[in-house]
Amino acid sequence: MWVKATVSAHAMLVERASGTVEKLLMVRLAYKDQRWGKWSFPGGFVDQGEAVTDALLREVVEEIGIELLQWERMDVIPMLDQEHPNVSFLYISDCWQGEIQCRSRELLEVAWFDCAAFARMVQQGELAYSVIAEQVAVLGWDIEGATRGC
Repeated sequence: MWVKATVSAHAMLVERASGTVEKLLMVRLAYKDQRWGKWSFPGGFVDQGEAVTDALLREVVEEIGIELLQWERMDVIPMLDQEHPNVSFLYISDCWQGEIQCRSRELLEVAWFDCAAFARMVQQGELAYSVIAEQVAVLGWDIEGATRGC
C-alpha cells in the first residue's frame, strides 16, 4: 500500500562554546491548529521538483533571514500514520551568516534556549512535535536531569 506524503526540511541551529552546545534556536509557530504557540525548528515543506537541501536553505531564509553556510543531516522522520503524512529531514548547523529575525507570518517569535529552558519547555508540553525532544538528545543535553542543571 502506497501512502502519499509531503516532505519537509528543518534546521536545528546551535551555538557552541568550547565545543559543547550552549544554546538551541527554536521558532514559535502561528499555525491555526493544535500547534499554535508551540515550539519547533525553523523549516518547511519541500516544493515539487525541489531538492531537500534547496528547500532547507530557502525555508531558513524565508523564516528567519539567515543563510546556512554548513549543515549536516541528522535524522529522517517518517510520520506516515498521521492525518497528513509527512517525511521530515532534520539538519544541524552552527555556521550561518546574517541576523536571525522572525520574518514569516507562520511564526510568532524566534528564541534561543539553553538546556534548562528547553527541558522546562518539554516538561510543559510546549513542543509542536514530541519527536523534537528525542532529536535534541544528539546535543548531549540531559533533559531529564535538567532540574538539577544540564
